[in-house]
Parts: sequence; C-alpha cells; structure tokens
Amino acid sequence: MGYTEAYKQEAVAKAQASGNMSQTARELGIGYASLQRWTKRYGDQKPAESGGASSAQLAMRVAQLERQLAEREVQLEVLKKAISIVSQPGANGTR
Repeated sequence: MGYTEAYKQEAVAKAQASGNMSQTARELGIGYASLQRWTKRYGDQKPAESGGASSAQLAMRVAQLERQLAEREVQLEVLKKAISIVSQPGANGTR
C-alpha cells in the first residue's frame, strides 16, 4: 500500500512521541520494518502540517478506531455465543 509522505511523517512523529515503535506500528496497522525505515528518513523532521490535527493524523486515528471497533465486534459475537450456550436448558447440569 502506498502511503503519502505526510502520513509517514505523522506515523514517525507518533512513534517518537509514544517511545514505542512496535506498539505504534500495530496501532497504525503498518509493518514495524516500514515504520523503522520511515523513522530513519523522517525522524529528525517536523510533521508536514502543524497546528491542530492534520489530515494524516485524522486518517490514522480513524483507521485505529476502525480496527478497535472490529475487535470489539468480534468480542461481542463471542460473548453472545457464550451466553447462548450457557442459557440453554441443561447447559449447567440443571433441567
């Protein structure tokens, strides 16, 4: 997937701010090696846009929230299935 220069710079800024490149890469859904390369290239530069959230920052946040929502939806389905199984007559040895 091709990322814009601004996105790469924002990702590097986020990784540097958090101090944890692995976690940042996971949160953004990008490879650790990619983030490491971007850090070597953009590590000493300021983000492309300053003042308020840039479109790259907003896009990263939306992607992060979409991944979190998908994870929660999977968890919810698992819980629904568990409740269904437990609530069936005889599931707990009761009738």
